[in-house]
Amino acid sequence: MEPITTAAVALLARQLAVKGLEKVFETTGEEVSKNAVNWLKGLFKKDENNATELIELQQRPESSARLNAVKAVIERDLEDNPDSETYLKEIYQKVFNSTTNFTNSKNINTGTLNSGGGSIHLGDSYGNK
Repeated sequence: MEPITTAAVALLARQLAVKGLEKVFETTGEEVSKNAVNWLKGLFKKDENNATELIELQQRPESSARLNAVKAVIERDLEDNPDSETYLKEIYQKVFNSTTNFTNSKNINTGTLNSGGGSIHLGDSYGNK
């Protein structure tokens, strides 16, 4: 397997651990094709339920054994279906190579905010306390 493919599999598996199958494509600036999304979902969806490897990885995202199990599912499909590599490359290019540049801006949130029940404030107070 090419080094870029190996890196793409590792990044994709890590994103699946953190975000899950349904939200892995949310941060992309470009839309990933329906075929690529269906390919990935087809690897981990069985009868509307996620496959065991993905469920266990999401329960314990720090587990290297569970991460390797998810990577193995992807790698096995790439080995059996060489056409799948085009979908993986598309996902890699559109999700992991997307960049957002901000200039002359402040108060920018680029991720999920979770206050744990507290208060979150973005923006200036304009001198009010």
